[in-house]
Amino acid sequence: MPESDYPLLTLGFRGDHAVVHLFSDAEAVSLLVGDGTTPSDTVVDVPIMDDPAEFTGDFVLNVDRAWTCVCTFIQTGAPSDLGQWCTL
Repeated sequence: MPESDYPLLTLGFRGDHAVVHLFSDAEAVSLLVGDGTTPSDTVVDVPIMDDPAEFTGDFVLNVDRAWTCVCTFIQTGAPSDLGQWCTL
């Protein structure tokens, strides 16, 4: 958001798979719970800061859904509007 560094939302994606991170502050990170398009027991590699990272289907969204979440966050600044978050 323009007036502060946090909350900060990041989007990592590869193909049709995406993962959304929420940084509430410098020390608090959460993952947006997946949308069910990838089974829970499936592992997906998504680049995060140029390095591949593995995520289970529990945290994988369809890339279009993830992009919609980012756009909604830009408009509202409210991460709670995007879905359920899991704190890491």
